Amino acid sequence: MKKTIIFSLLLSGINCFAQDKLYKKDNTKLEVKIIEINQTEVKYKLFTYQDGPTIIVAKSDVALIEYQNGVHEVITTAPEQQPINVSQNPKDKKSKAEQEKAKNEAFQALTSTKNLISLNAMEPLNGCFGFSYLREFAHNNANIYIPVTVGFSSPTLNQAFDLSFNNINGNYISNYKFTRKTIEVGLGVNFQTSGKHAVTHFIGPYIGMAQYIGTFNENIYYNPPIGSATQTIEHGFVLNKYYFMLNNGVLFRVTKNFNIMMNVAIGVKTSEYIANDPNKFYPNHNGYTYSDNPFGVNAFKFGVHFGYRF
Repeated sequence: MKKTIIFSLLLSGINCFAQDKLYKKDNTKLEVKIIEINQTEVKYKLFTYQDGPTIIVAKSDVALIEYQNGVHEVITTAPEQQPINVSQNPKDKKSKAEQEKAKNEAFQALTSTKNLISLNAMEPLNGCFGFSYLREFAHNNANIYIPVTVGFSSPTLNQAFDLSFNNINGNYISNYKFTRKTIEVGLGVNFQTSGKHAVTHFIGPYIGMAQYIGTFNENIYYNPPIGSATQTIEHGFVLNKYYFMLNNGVLFRVTKNFNIMMNVAIGVKTSEYIANDPNKFYPNHNGYTYSDNPFGVNAFKFGVHFGYRF
């Protein structure tokens, strides 16, 4: 009898150490038999009912497991990952505020310089060198535009389109030719439609003055003793043109120091024509002034400018 009692006590002591203990975060202590632990769950059976169902508890609810061999395991869980928008690259994902800040910083870098000196690539086609100065102001919402042109050869485009003085006075005056555009200067004030983008449209009034020199023929008819004859005398002239136009274009701020500008201006012009031989054909002995019709659109300009910004 005594041996039976001693054997039962030994078996009971062994059973006390054959169980796992599970401590939950709500301070609950359970005597269990651990079946499985994975990334999100702990599976166990109650130690007192090991033939019963497997119980599953969230790993995040478990604080500690004490195994039957005395080893303790503190249960930790990885933080939940936020869902990723597959339409965006996570490395490039920024808040709207950050994107707007980056955009403003890039624009401020482009416009940290306000002055632009540029060369008009179209002017050499007309026998001229064309330069311009542009200054932005009013937080990049406006600019002042000052072009200067100097001729070096015959202005072929002006010669082709300007027929104002052909056949004046019938057959007595003829063969008008532009020798050179001596100079052209202008002034424009433009309003820029976008003060916060690298590319902006601009529009505004423009006034300018251009001076040309050229030649024409004076044909003199007379009757010699036999038959008739014609004498042709070549004269020089000066032609002054005054422009009143609407300038319209686009400014590309490519880099901090390099810009491209394209513009087209349309409007009206008046012309003052003065010959160097006023005594024969022109009144008042001080030259002849001819004016274009100022009420029709009779003038246009265009340019493609490449320049250095500083």
